Order: sequence, then C-alpha cells, then structure tokens
Amino acid sequence: MRFLGLEIRKYSDESKCCCDNDALLFGQMNSTHSAMSLSAVFRCTDLISDSIASLPIRVIEEKEDCKNTLDSHSLNTVFSSGIRNDLTKFHFLKLLIQSVLLKGNGFALIERAPDGTVVGLRFLEADDVSIIYQKERKSSLYYTCTLIPNKKIEPCNMIHLRKYSIDGVNGKSVISYANRTIKLSQSGENQAIKIFNSGCNLAGVLTVQSTLTEQQRKAIHESWNKSMTDGGNGLAVLQGNMAYQPIQISPEDAQLLGSRLFQIDEICRFFGVNPVLIGELSHSSYGSLEAAQQEFLLHTLLPYIIMIEEEFTAKLFKPSEQGYRINLDETAILRTDKTALATYYKTLLDTGVLCIDEVRKELGYNAIGATEHIRPFTKISDNTLGTKIEDIKNKNKQDGE
Repeated sequence: MRFLGLEIRKYSDESKCCCDNDALLFGQMNSTHSAMSLSAVFRCTDLISDSIASLPIRVIEEKEDCKNTLDSHSLNTVFSSGIRNDLTKFHFLKLLIQSVLLKGNGFALIERAPDGTVVGLRFLEADDVSIIYQKERKSSLYYTCTLIPNKKIEPCNMIHLRKYSIDGVNGKSVISYANRTIKLSQSGENQAIKIFNSGCNLAGVLTVQSTLTEQQRKAIHESWNKSMTDGGNGLAVLQGNMAYQPIQISPEDAQLLGSRLFQIDEICRFFGVNPVLIGELSHSSYGSLEAAQQEFLLHTLLPYIIMIEEEFTAKLFKPSEQGYRINLDETAILRTDKTALATYYKTLLDTGVLCIDEVRKELGYNAIGATEHIRPFTKISDNTLGTKIEDIKNKNKQDGE
C-alpha cells in the first residue's frame, strides 16, 4: 500500500503467502508457499518472525562494573537506514527469521568501508546462496551468491543464521522436519475441499433393476451430478426401479474436524508455539493465555534472540571493539502487561539496579536529572537520603562553631 509516497507492507515478494488451488487440491507439497497455505504454518511463522522483528536493537558496551548503551555507534545508523533492498529493520529481521524457519538458513551480506566499519546489510534469499564447505578441511567454509557472480564471500562478511543443523553449517528448516505432519494436514484440507465442492454429498452407487445402454447410463450420471452440484439444490428424482447406496464414509465418522484440530496441535509442536497464540482457543482461558505468552518468550523466542545476538556480535564489530555486543531488548514484548511492567521497574529501582532517569529512558520519557541509585539499607545512615541529612547536620554544626 502506498500513501503520500510512503510504501507500507507487511508481506513482501520474498515472504508472501499464496495458495495455489491446484496444489491444494492434489496435495502437492513441493513448495514453501504450499506449506504456508496452511493457517497453522502461516501463523506460527508470522508470529515468531513478527515478534523478533519488533524487538529494539541496541549496541551495548560491557565493562567489568557496568553496561552502557552506545546510542552514537555507527551500527545504529546501519539498522535505521543502512539496510539495502529498500527494507526497514523490521522487514529485514522478519525476512531473516522466516528464511530460517522455512528454508533452514537466513543470509545477509555485510557491506564494509575500507577500514572494516559496517556500512550496510543486504538481505539475500536462501535460494540465491550456496554454502561451500568441506568438513575434512579446516577453514574451508565460504559462500557464493547468484547475485554476486564470480566472487567468494568469506564467513566474516556473511550473516548466516540457522537454528537446526546436523553439521553445524548447513541449516534445516522446521517444515522439512514437519513434512509428514504438514502433508497429513494438507490431506485433511483437500478432503474438506472435495466434500464442499460436491455439495457436501457422499459418493455412492446408483442401482437400476434393468439393463441400460451406454447412452442411458451417461444421461443418468450427468443428471445426477447436475442435481447435486450445479444448482439442483441436492434434489434428485429416482424412478421405481432405482436405488442409491452411499459408499463414502461421512465427515462425522471420519472425524474430519477433530483430525484437523489435532494437526494444528502437531504443527504447533514443531514450531514450539502454544496453540492458544495462533487462535486455537478450544481449551484456553485468560490464565492460560498469560502463561502461554511467558512460555512463548522463554522457550520459543529466546533461542532466536540469542542466535541473532551472537551472530551479529561476532560479525559486525571490528577487532578493536572488544566488549561491544548487540542486544535485542525482549522486555518490549512484556509491555502489554502494565501491572507486571510496573512491578518489574519498581523492583529494579528499589534494589538500586536502575535510577529514575534510566527507567524513564526505558519507557520513552525525557530525563529529569534523577541519576542517583537507591541503595538497600539496614541503617538510616546507609541510605542516600540519610547520608544527605547527616551532611546537613555536620555542615550546620561546623557553621555554629
């Protein structure tokens, strides 16, 4: 969608999800798009990639006694305006995670200045990149890309994300492991399509107590099909010597709905997503939804967050920038729960971990000059306020003398 010169999109050409009706009808699971035509696969992929892409990226400097956010670091400019292919930071991370889930590998080319400083990141589709690796030879790993012909790309210049791998280099996608479950789910969708296309009527045998010619059999067959599927309202007229016997199992007997719900649970297990979060609410409650959100952050998103942080930290900083690292702030996901958020920051304030200005910065407010950290105390003299009172008393005593 383009409005006043601004282009807004959630699904780009690299991540669009289309449903090929022919592939759906005949159960062809030969493409990622066909797998994404299943609502459970689509929503799990979308939920994980959207959640990761929504997290703020920060450059952190870690020292022995403190951790500082480097707002002026050049990588902040790269994340805000240095991502190629006309992508924002959100779309860049979303495409990377989608590629990991659906293709097994997520790639981004690192563009550097002559001094080694990163000046840009370019997302590459997994199908365009080849991994050249010989495990019997040390340091043999490099990459080639069809968009950059006749050039070897060294690992230090390639962001390579993979969550599932056998050799540690070549990634495997979630849908490759869930292939059988996805095919079973696709078969259920195909059966539902056939039932509705047939007007929800069962297949059967029409018996005639006489001998018919080929032309008569063809005419009866066409008349029956027209009555059942082409606006005939499912009303067929049988003559006295004709009888109908269904031979197809009914959807109820086949437990079509139950099997489709079970396949949703199976797909969610492969992606590590609670079914409640993708809209399967048959066994949900408010309490289970809250628990599902916490579980989603801890068991599903955290491994992806650490994967990105470690890969970006290893590849994007120069050797002289020891102690610098990339941080994805997962606390942004918890901001919807205001009560828990207030308790979280109050605890950090009361224990002296953060000062008021640091909390205000986290919440997006301006600083007010409150930079002192509260220290837990057992004596009044140990408290910051108590120390100030003692200083005033000592000053007054000296003035009196």
